[in-house]
Amino acid sequence: MKKFVYVDLENSHDHGWGETDSEPKPPVVATMSAKVITYATVGLNTTTIIVSYILAVALGHEKAWLPMISDCAVTAPEKYIFRYGMLVSAALLGANALIVHSATKSSYSGAKVTLVTGLTASFGLGLLTAVNEQEDNPIHSTGAVVFFLCYEIFMMIISANAAADERVSRLSLNVKRVAALTSLIALVSLAGMATNWSRFKTPIAICEWTSTLMIQIFNLSFVKDLGTTTLQEIAGIIQVPTLVRYKLQELM
Repeated sequence: MKKFVYVDLENSHDHGWGETDSEPKPPVVATMSAKVITYATVGLNTTTIIVSYILAVALGHEKAWLPMISDCAVTAPEKYIFRYGMLVSAALLGANALIVHSATKSSYSGAKVTLVTGLTASFGLGLLTAVNEQEDNPIHSTGAVVFFLCYEIFMMIISANAAADERVSRLSLNVKRVAALTSLIALVSLAGMATNWSRFKTPIAICEWTSTLMIQIFNLSFVKDLGTTTLQEIAGIIQVPTLVRYKLQELM
């Protein structure tokens, strides 16, 4: 019969991770490259949007030029793909924000702000995904505003600090700056036209697609920054800040 047993490491010869006579081994996830999370975030987000758009257009639910991204998440079957893919993307976006914070918290001013805005943006993305515009447009729109506004703040702060970070290459820095600035221009333009939605619907859609694309490009720039760094190295996953652990033992 298996059960969890309380173990006091101060009075135990156990070395951790269930090992007694060998060096402690980190969990497999700790040895995974941190940039895998970034690839997964961008890859799933982009793929979900493209697949939902293709289905919406192919099935005659939307015109090819140019629906809002959320318009491609209203009718079945594309709404199911969009909802599932973007909810997972929102979780990955939050994980990516945690990774960036762990890597920059000791050297970037405003690191706590980037953590809060990054996590809040992931919440906003989840909210706008969970509730589409036909189900409850005020809630959906609130989620969209929270997502784009918070992630723009996240990008601007990271870009400003990256200039003094020797670990960030010139190429990565320039990509961040261009993506953050282009997204900002698109969002400001969108806000200016939002008072006359029916007249500027297509330009507004262009601004939304542009900002979304810039967010993906901005996130991809982290791939070069992270290099071969593992999750263990960047977040200290292997470290357990306590002398008490739980060990799974086989009891007779």
